[in-house]
Amino acid sequence: MAEGSVQLKHVTKSYNGESFAVRDAEVTIEPGEFFVLVGPSGCGKSTMLRMIAGLEELTAGEIYMHGESANDTAPSKRRLSMVFQNYALYPHLSVEENILFGLKVRKISKQEQKKRCLEACDMLGMTDYLKRKPRELSGGQRQRVALARAVVSEMPVCLMDEPLSNLDAKLRAQMRTEIRQLQQKLGITMIYVTHDQVEAMTMGDRMMVLKDGEVQQIGRPLDLYNQPANEFVAGFIGAPPMNLTEAVIDGAGELHVHGTRGLLPDERWNRPGKVRLGIRPEHLHLEPSASTDWSLPVVIRTEEILGNETLLTMSAGPDRWKAKLPGQWDFKQESEATVYLNSADLHVFHAETGTAMPGQVNVQMQEEASL
Repeated sequence: MAEGSVQLKHVTKSYNGESFAVRDAEVTIEPGEFFVLVGPSGCGKSTMLRMIAGLEELTAGEIYMHGESANDTAPSKRRLSMVFQNYALYPHLSVEENILFGLKVRKISKQEQKKRCLEACDMLGMTDYLKRKPRELSGGQRQRVALARAVVSEMPVCLMDEPLSNLDAKLRAQMRTEIRQLQQKLGITMIYVTHDQVEAMTMGDRMMVLKDGEVQQIGRPLDLYNQPANEFVAGFIGAPPMNLTEAVIDGAGELHVHGTRGLLPDERWNRPGKVRLGIRPEHLHLEPSASTDWSLPVVIRTEEILGNETLLTMSAGPDRWKAKLPGQWDFKQESEATVYLNSADLHVFHAETGTAMPGQVNVQMQEEASL
């Protein structure tokens, strides 16, 4: 495999031999790819990143970097850079000294050090801050110093462990764009850890969703959004998350939800019994149209008017659902309403395993891939 590639084969980490921080993870990350590890706190994403970096020993499995086994390779020999959550800047050193610290350790010539430093600072807009100390910088500027330190190393792989979590919302959005543009300009492989699914959706070429140390799904962000492999991915990816509820399929192939019923959009789902049903908030409408074929009575609980859209919280039977409506809507609390949807937008999951039942979208993708 080419320089910049990272491959995990059955990678497992256990601290006591019983519980697993990471269990049987497999993935191949291509050179130049922006790959995101995402999941809730404690799911194993940072542990996986640390194993790739060589800061954690593997319990089992193999990690290959640049086409060669890295299990016994020291962190300093893996040809990677890392940006930490706390930036890890030396407070007594200037911006320039922090950026060049790694190059000095590697005994790069002073002329080359200066050249790389000026190029990185120019790229990140930090040229005017070279003589300042970290305490004189804002959070976003400190983040750029940490990025510049990674850039000057010129390593083919860069690891990032929740680097934006200490920034305010506006700066996070700005830095998301800057990091993505920087990665594309440099053409490096970036492996990025976050618990924020918005970061994962907007930054990654591909993403891996983790839960309790186990890989739930790997794929392009929109594929995971449109075709979640299970109920956990469906509920985790998306803001607001997918609405989920219990439903029953009867012997006639009808789906019963909170006293309403309708035909299944895919005959392969026709297995009598309990299921879990999902619908995205943006697929709920307050007015019927030619595309809607199902209605459901609800009670409006709260509204959040955001200017360009309105978020409604509503009671649908015993469940609390969210609807995302374009424009500005004004409702009285506790008012009754009817929501309309297209059954083709439904997601159906097995009641016991939470695994997604096959849908028509998946079939079309498979058929297109086989052409």
